[in-house]
Amino acid sequence: MWDWERQSTSGSIALLLVLVLALTVKSSPHGRVGHPPPNKDSGSGRVSRGCLNQKDLKFPSTLKVDVRISNSDQAFRTVHDVRNRSLAPWDYRLDEDPNRFPQVIADAKCRLSGCVNALGQEDHSFNSVPIQQEILVLRREQGGCLPTYRLEKKVITVGCTCAAPVIHHQS
Repeated sequence: MWDWERQSTSGSIALLLVLVLALTVKSSPHGRVGHPPPNKDSGSGRVSRGCLNQKDLKFPSTLKVDVRISNSDQAFRTVHDVRNRSLAPWDYRLDEDPNRFPQVIADAKCRLSGCVNALGQEDHSFNSVPIQQEILVLRREQGGCLPTYRLEKKVITVGCTCAAPVIHHQS
């Protein structure tokens, strides 16, 4: 797996884990995650005292989410090194939106139209092409006194790769 794949996959997994955690918190009777005491009969399907019906698999339409993300600095350092060593190097542009979480998203842009050859020169017999990934973001919408948040898909460019050019044959 390439580093850019690992970063975008781990970002998607982190967002999914945050949403699952939020669902757990929302379902808790006191707004906190609680762990029931060990139960000898835990495999019987009994519902623990104070819990909602655990067999109800419908997702709620609203969630309370903790949006803090940990370990994000390490992923950036790894990608920073790869983007400069790649045969199709790229730079980042920061996409900022105060009504979105995350508010700042790094979007890659290929530096060259061709690829870097063994001598470090641009070779136009190959193309630098963007690698895109669909991510989930939270969009803040003002609806009265309290804002609401809606999940939204966004396509970002996570890096570039070197590819053979597409050749169109004319008939």
